[in-house]
Amino acid sequence: MNLPTEIVALLQDEAYTVLCQESLNEALARISREKEEILSTRPPFGVLASSQTRQIFQTSLRSALDNEAGLRTRLDQLSQIDLWVKGEIEQALRRFLPASSQDFRTCLEAANVVTRWEQAVQSLHDVALALARDARGVAAAINPLPLPNAPPPSPTLIEQARIRALTNLRITIVAIQSGLSDVQEIRGQFAQLCDEQADGLQLPVLPEFRALSWVDRLAGLPGGQATAEAVRCEAEARGFCGEGLKILLQQSAEVREACYDAGQTILAQYWRQLRAYAQANYVRERDVDEVIAELSQHRLASEVTRRQSSFEAANVATMR
Repeated sequence: MNLPTEIVALLQDEAYTVLCQESLNEALARISREKEEILSTRPPFGVLASSQTRQIFQTSLRSALDNEAGLRTRLDQLSQIDLWVKGEIEQALRRFLPASSQDFRTCLEAANVVTRWEQAVQSLHDVALALARDARGVAAAINPLPLPNAPPPSPTLIEQARIRALTNLRITIVAIQSGLSDVQEIRGQFAQLCDEQADGLQLPVLPEFRALSWVDRLAGLPGGQATAEAVRCEAEARGFCGEGLKILLQQSAEVREACYDAGQTILAQYWRQLRAYAQANYVRERDVDEVIAELSQHRLASEVTRRQSSFEAANVATMR
């Protein structure tokens, strides 16, 4: 297998960890059986058993218990090593697979597309608020509220205010349709990636909002109907900015999680193949204590390297 040296070394450590655990568990099972046999020979108390018989029993039992404790200590060490090496292998494979597995790379790309889609959707929030504001402005221009101690506006002023409000509404709808187009383009990119994987994942569909043709129709409606239409538009826009946007982002988060899950499945399957290969090719019969000492050194060296990297990164961040 054409693998980086780092991954080969980690797979070898994992294989040795498994072999040592199997060997120690077998030894522990033997000790448990021996302990039961020793306990079954417990001498009676008092004058019925000689001091020599009791001494032999106690010595045998103490030896079995000591051996059992030593085995459990080694298994505890290996458990910690196993956690470490599995975490290192997973991180190493996550760095390696994007360049070697098209399917894994596609899963990551799809997750990144979901994030871009979310950013594009969130950018619609302020424009949708502007849409709600401008729709309310149209309703207010058609039915202006009387001001205290002031004459009612003339029909000419009302018409001028209505035209300004419609102009503002038209500008905002152009902006929101442009934003929707960007969102739809990103959604198409995601659909193309998922079609390649044939997993059927899709990003949510956004509401259509209002088009410029609606503004033109609104301009020709009688006052009462136009007001009702503008009020509905405002309600829809505010609904999107509140619960609607929240639901969309929840749905997209589920889609992104599905992308990560698919990538994790690919990684786990590949890892199983590597593990089987490593156990067949990367290990040989060795002393368990020698192997545990070596694995412990590898773990310690990895921790030192990690801390050094964190220290250097912190220094670089401080210099900035």
